Amino acid sequence: MAFEIVCCVSLQDPIIRHHIMPLARHPRITRVWIIRPKKIDLGVVPKAEYIIVSSQFKLLRFLLMIWHCLRLGRRKDVAAFVSFNPLPYGLFAFLAAKLYKKPIHFGFIGSDWNRCCKGPWGRWLLPILRRGNLITAPGQCMRQEMLDAGFPPEQVLVLPQSTDLDRFPVTDANPPRYHCIFVGTLLPNKRVDLILTAFAQVLQSHPYARLCIVGDGPLAADLQRQTADLNILSGVDFVGHVKNVQPYLADSKMIIIASNNEGFPSALVEGICSGLVPISTPVGSIPDVIQHQRNGLLFPVGNAAQLTRCIIRLLENPDFYKRLRENGMQSRSQFSHENTTARWNPWLTSIQPASDAQGKRIQ
Repeated sequence: MAFEIVCCVSLQDPIIRHHIMPLARHPRITRVWIIRPKKIDLGVVPKAEYIIVSSQFKLLRFLLMIWHCLRLGRRKDVAAFVSFNPLPYGLFAFLAAKLYKKPIHFGFIGSDWNRCCKGPWGRWLLPILRRGNLITAPGQCMRQEMLDAGFPPEQVLVLPQSTDLDRFPVTDANPPRYHCIFVGTLLPNKRVDLILTAFAQVLQSHPYARLCIVGDGPLAADLQRQTADLNILSGVDFVGHVKNVQPYLADSKMIIIASNNEGFPSALVEGICSGLVPISTPVGSIPDVIQHQRNGLLFPVGNAAQLTRCIIRLLENPDFYKRLRENGMQSRSQFSHENTTARWNPWLTSIQPASDAQGKRIQ
């Protein structure tokens, strides 16, 4: 029997689109109610119905989101709640789900597990999360941490990151405009400062190399000053936040992740699907997918010298680069929306639409 779901989220447009599209493709789902500050500005999401809550006052925005969750929870056709922000948006959905006795999903996509459950919030948040009907993690490493935290094994599912493969076709820029690219928010955890330090060393022996930094954030000015201090302005482009990163990926050869901790970043998925060779720290669920010297290169957290060696190795060994690239593209299909939809299937097919508790419908 078909039904509707409610998704209360924030997140950046590309990330939330990657997570909602597999749900929207499922044949049992007729409508996805998206409670969010704005519409997803990256193409049409099928079956999406938006509830826009855009107040600049955070408390008012939160209260309105809770109200809309409760309002939609009374709807007869709404059979489940889905969330990819356990704190606070998942808790808003949790209130409505428990009030109307409908299943609730809590999805972790990255560092939110470390921030929400390993920090001071964990003591009171973990018991709430254990009352969820389904918990998803981006890889086996985080899933094991959830099991160690007391979640029943049958409750925790590995949900792979997915992307629209048509939007990120395999490309072969020869010669490339950029040899290396970073995509993400410019935060301390992302260690873009380390990427710049390593790339400065790369330029000593390979002055033709170029690095592209895609993204914005609180460290943008500091990182641009660092680039000037390292005297590598001619080799680094800061392009800021862009709605469509695909042209930049299509014009690059390697994607770099230097984070101290991660889940499995969507930028890495998009890079691999575009035919880039990943160079990354072995954090979060990344080692589940990237095998050192098979389909990418891994280097220790905080080790700029090792990152330098990884980049130079790929620049100087085209056959080695080609082998890693070809091996990486073999895993491309696992990142499709269709593959992730299939992972959702057991839970979605187990859901039975609830009756309308108040006998009313939302028009």
